[in-house]
Order: sequence, then structure tokens, then C-alpha cells
Amino acid sequence: MESEKILVAAGLTAAAVVGAFVFWGPSPASGGGRGRLAGLVNLGKTCFLNAILHALAACPSFITWLEKDKYIKETSLRSTLATVLSVVNGTNKSVQETYAPAAVINALKRLGWVIPAGEQDAHELLNVILTTLDEESQKIGRKAGCLSDALGMNELDLLQQSPEPEDAGDFDSLGSAMSLNELCRPSGLSWRGGAIRRNRWISRSCRALQMSGPPPQPAAHPFTGSLTSQLRCAECGFRSAVRYDKFESLSLALPSGAGDLGWGRHKLHQLLTNFVTPEVVLDVQCEGCNKGRDPAKPVILSKQIKILNFGKLPLCLCIHISRNTWQPGGMTKRQDYVQFPMRLSMSAYTFIQVHYQRKLPNSNYTSTSEGGSPLSSSTPLYWAGSSLSDMANEFRNVYQLAAVVVHAGDAHSGHFVTYRRGHQHSRWYYTSDIEIREVGVDEVLQSTAYLLFYEKTSTMGSVF
Repeated sequence: MESEKILVAAGLTAAAVVGAFVFWGPSPASGGGRGRLAGLVNLGKTCFLNAILHALAACPSFITWLEKDKYIKETSLRSTLATVLSVVNGTNKSVQETYAPAAVINALKRLGWVIPAGEQDAHELLNVILTTLDEESQKIGRKAGCLSDALGMNELDLLQQSPEPEDAGDFDSLGSAMSLNELCRPSGLSWRGGAIRRNRWISRSCRALQMSGPPPQPAAHPFTGSLTSQLRCAECGFRSAVRYDKFESLSLALPSGAGDLGWGRHKLHQLLTNFVTPEVVLDVQCEGCNKGRDPAKPVILSKQIKILNFGKLPLCLCIHISRNTWQPGGMTKRQDYVQFPMRLSMSAYTFIQVHYQRKLPNSNYTSTSEGGSPLSSSTPLYWAGSSLSDMANEFRNVYQLAAVVVHAGDAHSGHFVTYRRGHQHSRWYYTSDIEIREVGVDEVLQSTAYLLFYEKTSTMGSVF
């Protein structure tokens, strides 16, 4: 009797387990939750990390770059980020509703970064991540496998293993003197006969260098761009050589006083215009003013105009709204609202466009992102009478919003959250650690942005 009760209880338990799996287990039709965004566990004041991971996961170009290099180690930051972001976007086979991103912190610590416990700044973490990815890529570029691979020795071995022609014993009249055309010839059977005779007088490594070019350089991550700067003398008009400086994120200062939209309310266009507005630099030794001057006389110091523009725009553009300011009582945080568009054109701020506009009489260029409201998708007035090349340049420098990181709190404490696009679709989500909910575009645009993540797009139409 007792054994029968045990069998009945076991049968009921098995039936309950099977029923639970049927009703709540993964189904082939749903793909086991694939494509569903995963929440990130707060490991103890690590909201800054979770916010950055969700923002990066909303940038498809960045994810593609992470996944395309097959030579990276599994313990590298690049490989770790590729795995973590696939889990965040729900594209990983082991997708879960929540995930603890401790692997990213561990990868940074292995590379020598010290991340103290407590609240940290999301922008600083982004700079650490992008700098580390750049350093890893440079190391991979320098390590081109073994020396024989880098020098192309394998092709040379194939040539030397082949039998020499019957007249190989005859001394070639050219000896070791080879023409430039012969040095540049590719390896092949048609070239083998004469090349081996002549190359006997040249070292093996030198011959390999002649036949193989430099190893391919690693592609920079999509957040890499360059700024151009140039000095123009206000006295003689002399222009210095253009200087290029790399950037991975763009920090924009908030204007003091009233903005375009009133007190404490600004447009992103205003901040970008202020960033590239020429500034005066005093007491600069001008090459033009001092040309042909007697060296015994004191140098001439003149007033210079510094011109700053974008030389190369990145695929993924991160804009940092610098909100912390120093006051007599200490550091404070400004809560100003910055109106930002869903679609942003950066053509007006590029080096080529600015120099082109200077040649046009009475040219007043207006960014397409400010043609009315930030949601406007109408054709900008600037295009009236423009050539196809002008419009093509406009298309090349159009960005769509991918994510917005918001900091709620003061200059010393608070919480980071992210508004982001869904993976491979246009829905918007609010993410705060493990909390994820779908939101409307209006809520995104009304947020007090701290970091804006834009990605290049090939369309000027609506991107919602």
C-alpha cells in the first residue's frame, strides 16, 4: 500500500512538470524569447555600466565591428563585449531575461584598469572602453602571425622547392643587380626561372619583402572620427597647415544664460555651432609675418583665428552634454534641457562643407536637423537650387538617433538610465538595470540627455 502511494505521488509530480513545460516552457514558434531585450543586474552601483551597454547595443554598426574579427581572443574586451551585447539584444543562444555583466568589468581589470567600488561616470567608462578597444586593435595589427607570414616566406619556399631549369648553372650577366620591374613582379611559374637565379644573391628575407606588401591594418572602431584645426593670422592672412586630431566622443558645453528656446533651454544645433565657432588666440608667432625678417630682430606676435571643424565623421557619433560646472561652493550639475533631433545632419560642420561655403556669396547654411521641429522630415530650404553633389554630401552625413543616456541626480550621486532603439526595429525602450518597458518617441525627446548616440543612415526620410 505504501509503495502504491509513492508511485501515485511520483506520477502526479511528473505530470505537473510536463504540464508546466507545455504551458510555460520555450516553444519553437517563439524562438525561446529570441530578440527580447535583456535586463542587466545592478552589481552594486553599476548603473553607469548597464546604461552604456544598452546604448552600445543599440548601435548595429558597432556590433558588426565587434563580431567581424575572427582572430581576437575570447578573454579580450572585444570578444567579451560581443557576447554581452548579443545577450542584451536577445540574439544570443543563451538569452535570459536578466543578465549580470560582470564579464565586462573583469575584462577591463585584466587589462589593468582599476574600477573602484561606488558610483562612476558613464561617459568616463565609455572613454575607457573605446580606448581599450583601440589599443587591442593596434596590438592585433602589430602581431601579424609569425615572421614568415608577415614576410611572405611561404610563397618563397614553394619557389625554392621547385627544380631549377637545366641552364641554372650558367652565371647570369646581371648578377645581383635587379631592375625595379623585376623586383615588383608577382610570384608565379612564368617568373620562376629567371628570378631564382638572380635572387640567389639576395638574402631570403629581403626577397620576401620584395614580393609581399605590408600586413593589412585593423579597422578602427565605428566611434573613431577626426577634428581639423587651422590658424589664420588676422594681420597678414597666413594660414597654418591643417592639423588632424582623433576623437571618440564629442563633449559640448552648455551656453550660459538663455538659449534658443528660453532660459535653460537649448538646441543641439546651437551647441554644435558654438563648438565650431572660430576663436581668437593672442600672441602667436606667425610664420607669414616673420617671413624674411632679420633673425636679430624680435619675432612678431600676432592675433590668430583658430578654426575648428570635423575632418572625418564617424559611423557612430557619441555627443556628451557637459553638465557639471565648478562654482565657489564646489561642483554643481546643470539641469538644462537640450532639444535634440531624431535625425541629425552634420554636413554644416565638416571641413569640406565649411570651405565650400566660404566661396559662395551670401551663403547661409542651415542644418537639416533644425528645419522646423526636431521631428521634421521635410526637404530643407538649403537644397533649393543645389547640385546633386551638394545633396549627396548631405546624405552622407545624416545620422539617426540610436540611444539616449540620462542621469537623474546631482553632481555627486544619482542613477543612469537609457532610452534606446530595439534591435533591428524602430521601437523605443526605457531601460533601468533590470527594468525594461516600451515608450513613445515623445518621452525620449523630452528627456534631459547626458549622452546622445547617433548612427549614420542612408535615408533622409522618417526613421521612426
